[in-house]
Amino acid sequence: MATKSARISDLARAKPLPAGFIEDKRSVYAESKIVKSNPNAPTKFLLSDRQGQLCEPKPYHNNFAQDRPSPIWAVSAGAKSASASAGILKLSKPKNLHPDWTARGPVQSVVTSGALKAVATERLSQLAVPKKCASLPVKEGTGWDYSEWSSEISPAALKGVASARVESLAEAKSTHAAYLPPCPVQSVVHPKTMSAKASSHICQLARPKDRKELEENPNVWKVSSGAKAAQASQRVCDLSQPIPRKVRMKKVVNAAA
Repeated sequence: MATKSARISDLARAKPLPAGFIEDKRSVYAESKIVKSNPNAPTKFLLSDRQGQLCEPKPYHNNFAQDRPSPIWAVSAGAKSASASAGILKLSKPKNLHPDWTARGPVQSVVTSGALKAVATERLSQLAVPKKCASLPVKEGTGWDYSEWSSEISPAALKGVASARVESLAEAKSTHAAYLPPCPVQSVVHPKTMSAKASSHICQLARPKDRKELEENPNVWKVSSGAKAAQASQRVCDLSQPIPRKVRMKKVVNAAA
């Protein structure tokens, strides 16, 4: 029993952190050094000269002309007395219609006299006859109530007796020996379960993980001097090089051939 408890204690021990592990930063404002006189007031930001220059709107083009303030404007006397040239008169003419274009027909079509005097052939008269459908299975004097119909099963089938094989197949399949019915939606908690108390080991496992390292060193994003002065090895430099593209040589065609 002691060996089993020791094994459970070993499995319950938290996994140790690897060497050099750095905890995630708690908040983006953890390292903020802004001191506010009024904590409820918003933070004041200062823009540099370059940022202020980028915030300025784009200037207009040199040849930009403002839109007319109104659709009614003054027309000069020369524009009123101007005459259109031959090219403008040619362009102002409407486009000619297609030679095969036909005007839209009237809504009420006109039937020709030949169509009015036409006589249908025997084949058309045969196709115009409506299709004959079979009568519905409705018995006389019963209407649509199927319950009033007499049974159409033969007397021999009504007096038939099932065989032993059919009766054995008709029996319901028995449930499994270990079958359990589904639990009710509202489960009943046993009184012993309600009065149970957690052991010391369960309380130890339920305790949250301590974060002493984070409390002792909140500046987890600080880069060490050794990491700043580190240099990549030759193998890392080789792996960081981009993959060379495949260049296919062009075929040279002999002009003399």
